[in-house]
Amino acid sequence: MADIKKRTAPALVAETADDTKKEDFVSEIGISEKFAELFANRAHIRFRDLNRNYRGCFFPKYSKEDITEYLRNPRLHEKQLRDAVRYIYGASPHFRRVIQYFTGLTDFSYIVEPYKIDPKKANIKTTNSNYRKTLNALSSMGIPTQFPKILTVCLREDVFFGTLWVVGDDITIQQLPSDYCAISTIEGNVFNVDFDFSYFDSRRDRLEYYPEEFKRKYEIYQKSMLKSRWQELDSPTSFAIKANADIPGYALPPFAGILREIYELEDYKILKMEKTEQDNYALLNMILPMDDDGKWLLDHDRAKDFWRNLDAVLPDMIGSVLNPMKIDKISFEKTNNGDADTIADAEQSLFTAAGVSSLLFNNPKASANALLLSIKADQCMTYGIVKSIGDMVNRFIQAQTYGAHFKVTFLDVSPFNRKEVGDAYLKAATYGIPTISAYAASQGIGQAELDTMSFLEGEVLGLQDMFRPIQSSSQMSSDDLESGGATDEGGAPPKDMEDLTESGEQNREDA
Repeated sequence: MADIKKRTAPALVAETADDTKKEDFVSEIGISEKFAELFANRAHIRFRDLNRNYRGCFFPKYSKEDITEYLRNPRLHEKQLRDAVRYIYGASPHFRRVIQYFTGLTDFSYIVEPYKIDPKKANIKTTNSNYRKTLNALSSMGIPTQFPKILTVCLREDVFFGTLWVVGDDITIQQLPSDYCAISTIEGNVFNVDFDFSYFDSRRDRLEYYPEEFKRKYEIYQKSMLKSRWQELDSPTSFAIKANADIPGYALPPFAGILREIYELEDYKILKMEKTEQDNYALLNMILPMDDDGKWLLDHDRAKDFWRNLDAVLPDMIGSVLNPMKIDKISFEKTNNGDADTIADAEQSLFTAAGVSSLLFNNPKASANALLLSIKADQCMTYGIVKSIGDMVNRFIQAQTYGAHFKVTFLDVSPFNRKEVGDAYLKAATYGIPTISAYAASQGIGQAELDTMSFLEGEVLGLQDMFRPIQSSSQMSSDDLESGGATDEGGAPPKDMEDLTESGEQNREDA
């Protein structure tokens, strides 16, 4: 960017006669330099080189019997179970939908709170400066877009192994190969990662795609192979997030138990397809005519010629036979409704095995109250993993000089309860409880944008003076009400869906 300035500034300034324009141009150049410095501090990380030989990714398809055997000894078959859930995640829309449903039960809204601070002794200027740096670090992590990926891996495979690239003001999360990672220690309520450096023996070209720590420790491994094959990565930049944190010794995918139900569902679909093909198949039976004395009324060779002519023009799904006897059809098939119910029952059994209410997925008997209660129960499972992610973030933030006295708290908020949680925070704020930041975060406005948006809309754009609030009866006098400024249509305001009884829901649907 500095080279561009040297080449372009003299020519442009020479063309500008007005001194004010010259100053404006110089200021623009200064802004450009600031942007150049900003992007120079951002991590530009390459994860693979497409010009080199690229290894394909193949997941073996295991049978239902294999899955049963692996679940009997999950510690011994971690890799096989991990490969199985990855394959099913891509092959089964039902399994993918269950994982994505649980991932969507949080929006990773968060607030930054003081930590080990005495308000009477704290320096306001220093506290504000460190608070801003903490917010900037959290913003650079890309929490709304990157953390759902961590949660998805945890729900699918049980463990996410990751490391942080910290380059200037930029923080990027890189996922580590799970087959070469393990958990052996815990620090600050966060699992540390042990890495198998034999991974790079056949992948030496990939070493440059990992932080400098990996290069340094791989050299140690090369000097003493067996003693240094497994090495613990540095904390707090490397971490492991585990869905089943109560089973730290090995990975056990949370939904591995429904893999067999998924295979059974596919079996039912295959059976239905085979039956549909059989139902579409027809057989034409040509019977040779015979008189009362048992003699053929048609020459056999001529009859075969007729049969060959017929068989040559029949479509693939229709067969023909030349037969001297009558053939009766004996069928053991069920009705079509029975087949449809079998698949529906298999799908419902699949979601039941996953611990998820089938009301969530195209169930005609869905009740709004039952649905909301089911979502709240499922959200508890997701939020447990989110709190583990919060421990990881806090361990990193508090290891920095600016973040030693701050902590990050992820709110138990999702698109399904945003209104309910927001109303609770707003009501608490009316009683003087400091929940303004929590309310704003629950509605999608983070602390980093809260005061800056107020500054932009109020002082820069003047939107507060531009728009007048809508008048309500609480803001109007009795004279205004009598003159028709407001109307009273009667009746109580409608209740929220979660506050209705089943009969109330039915009445609203019938209205």
